[in-house]
This record gives sequence, structure tokens and C-alpha cells, in this order.
Amino acid sequence: MLTLVDWPFREVLTPSNILLVYLLGVFFVALRFGLSPSILASLTSAAAFAFFFAPPIFSFAIADQENLVGLAVMLIVGAITSNLAENIRHQTYVAEQRERRASALYRLSKALAEARREKEIIEVGVRHIHAEFDGRNTLLFPDDNGLMRYPIEPPLAISLQGVNLVVTRWVFNHGQMAGNGTDTFPSETAIYVPLKGSTGTIGVLSLEPINVRRIFAPEQRQLLDTYVYLIVHTLERANSAELAKNATLKMQVETLRNSLLSSISHDLRNPLATIVGAACTLEMDEERLDKSSRKKLIAVISEEAQRMSDLTIKILEMARLEAGEVVLNRQWYAPEEIVGSALRRLDKKLKTRPVNIHMADNLALIHVDAVLLQQVMVNLLDNADKYSPAGRPIDISVVTMPLSLSITVADHGPGIPTGLQQKIFDKFFRINEESAQSGVGLGLSICRAIVEAHGGEIQATNRNGGGTLFQLYLPLLECPPTIDPEEKG
Repeated sequence: MLTLVDWPFREVLTPSNILLVYLLGVFFVALRFGLSPSILASLTSAAAFAFFFAPPIFSFAIADQENLVGLAVMLIVGAITSNLAENIRHQTYVAEQRERRASALYRLSKALAEARREKEIIEVGVRHIHAEFDGRNTLLFPDDNGLMRYPIEPPLAISLQGVNLVVTRWVFNHGQMAGNGTDTFPSETAIYVPLKGSTGTIGVLSLEPINVRRIFAPEQRQLLDTYVYLIVHTLERANSAELAKNATLKMQVETLRNSLLSSISHDLRNPLATIVGAACTLEMDEERLDKSSRKKLIAVISEEAQRMSDLTIKILEMARLEAGEVVLNRQWYAPEEIVGSALRRLDKKLKTRPVNIHMADNLALIHVDAVLLQQVMVNLLDNADKYSPAGRPIDISVVTMPLSLSITVADHGPGIPTGLQQKIFDKFFRINEESAQSGVGLGLSICRAIVEAHGGEIQATNRNGGGTLFQLYLPLLECPPTIDPEEKG
């Protein structure tokens, strides 16, 4: 090609200039194709220059010694340029591989950071090992009986039939790599890598690579070790978090148990003592008691037994709500029906206490579980009755807001100490541990659980002039069903 380009200018250009054109061609061949092609191009160019352009032409003999020096320089430049280009290409390749490995490690680290459970971490590890090392793999861990278990299923993982459990157990016990490409169990098709953590070997990686040599290349082996390190320490972190969570849960359960025992022993002791005392009096002094005295003792037994029953029911209700066993039976109800039903249930208790009710006009229907919401109203009204002086009224207000229905129950009691407005909704919490008012401290907790199950919110504040104001908000996110005029008639 260069000979064809130079031939028309043979009369214009000197041999030295033509030699420079050939040198430029050799230079580009060296940059693009490397050492061997550049040497071949140098020799070819030298022969073409000698035959077509160096006097005498059409002969390989060169009369001018200057042209010989130019040819030698061309060969040297081609060799040096190709060598430099090869070094640059190699460095570029190494940099690209390092960048690729760094990017792969970043993706693995990011995916592991987002994983929380053991299964998720293992799935992330298997997927990324498969993508980087092009081989099916799985992670195995010992179970309670010491047998290696298989936590996830294919497609990326090796099937359990493809894993040699004898080799896996040996690798786990000795903490050394074995399998294909190693001196231990070399006939295996898979490579078995121990998963070493801070406390020792926690599992084994079984990998079936397509190209075993690629795995044992120094850079790839280091990358595999880094993959294993990240996966193992993420698993240890997750296990530590799970252990901490279980320890915290155990502590909370223990605290809850102690609180429950303390509350039950305190709140059931007094009614039980009263019942036992009244029953013993009836049994031992029956002949000396007149009809009126016996009637009073029976009433005392009935009242205290009812108090014990209420406490037991609240404990069971709270347990059901905490366990998530309550399924809401939602229906459309008018708010005045809910309030009215709650007042009827407390008719005897509130017989001597004024109750002021304010119902706004055009109240929206609410989609709720009537039984549970009535229980909320009963608990709030009972709480207001307990902590209000005799003869002071309880105020109930119901209004429709833009996105919710607001129900307010207010009393004229002592109010709530500052900073405890949210604390009073905690289980077994009471402002005064030892007080004349019995209760296990679950009524308001039940209220909050029921209201939140409906997607609502409940708050407690102190009202102006003294007393406590409980306000609950029930969302109005749905429209009640329309009634056909014909059905209405």
C-alpha cells in the first residue's frame, strides 16, 4: 500500500523522504498490532524501499550508505515502538481488570449491605459468585446435628446431588481448600473453599467453574478470597444482629413477665382477699347474719369477682392483639351507635355520673369493627369514671374532620403528669403504682392497639381547667355504600 502511495512521487521525493513514509507505516503497525507484525512490516518495507526506490531501482542492492542507516533506524523504531505499545496495552488491560474487579466488589458489597436475613445473604453470594467466576455454586452450613445443610435451591446453586458431602465435611473440619485443581481430592469436579470467620470455619463454598485455571490465577484467587471474606462477615454480622435481637426480645419478655406477675399479684390480691373474707363470714357466721348482711356480702363477692374477670379479660385481649390473632370484622356504622352501645354497657357504673354528649350534625359513617371500637369507648369511659371525682361529668364529643372522624372523651380528674402523655399507653404502666384504683395497666394499651389496627390514632392531653382529654381519630378513606332508593322504600 505504501509503495503504491509513494510510487507516483518517486521523481519529486528523495529516497530519505520516501523512507520516512515507510517509517510512519511501521510506526502505526507497531502501535496497533505489536512486536512481531511491526518487525514483519519493517522487513517488508525495507525490501520494497530497496527494490523500488533506493538506487539502483529494481534491485535489492543499495548503493547509498545513508539509505542503509535509514533502514536500520526504521527497524529499531519499529521494535521500540511495538514494545512500548505492548507495555501500554498490558497496563491498560491490567487497569481495566482492576476496575472490573473493584466494580464487582462494589456491587457485591452493596447487595450484601441491603440483605438482612441469612437466606438473602446466601442468595446474593451465590448470584455474584456465579456472575464473576462463571460457575454454579452453593454455600453449605452445619446443622444442629453436624450435617452440612443446603440453604437455597437452584438454578444458580449446585444441586445437592452435585455436592460431595464427604469432601465438604473434610474441608469444614480442616479449614483447607480441596477438590479440582488442588492436591486434596483432585478428581472432584468442584472446588471446595472453607468459609472462615472470626470464630473459625462456619461453612463451605462448593464451586463448579467452567475454567479451573482462571480460578487459580493470582488475581482471581485473591478476588474469590475477598468474595468469601465479605460473605462470611456479612453472615456473622447478621447472626450477631439476630442474637442481639433475640437477647433483647428475651429481656423484654422477661420484663413483661415480671410486670405481668407483679401487676396480677397486686391487682388480684385485694379482690381475692375480699372474696375469701366475705365467703368465710357467710360460711362461719351464717346463723348470726340477717338477710340484709348476707345480701351485702354476696354483693361484695359478686363485685370483686367481676373485677377479677375484667382484669383477666383485658390480659387475654391484649395477648390476642399482640399475637395478631384479631381479624377486624368491618361494617358501616353510625358513630352514635358505637357511643350509645358503650354507654349501655356501663349503665350501672355511670348511673350517678352526668355524661355530656355532643354529636355534630351530618356525622360520616365509619367502616369499623363495632365490637372492638365499643371496647375502646368502654375502656376510655371506665378510665374517666375511675379518675374523676364523684358527681363531676364526663364529656363526649364526636365531629367529622376532612379525613377522619374525631371522638373525644374528657374527664375532670387530676390530669396526666407532664411527659407521661404517651407513656400511659404502654402495657402495665400506671401513673400511681399503689393506688385505690385497681387495674392491671392494660386498658389504654388495648385502646391504642385497636385504634391503630383500624389505621387510626389516639392521643392523651390535659384539658384546660383540669382533667384528661382522650382524642381518637378514625380515618375516612372509604365511601359508604350507596343505598338504592327502591331498597330504602
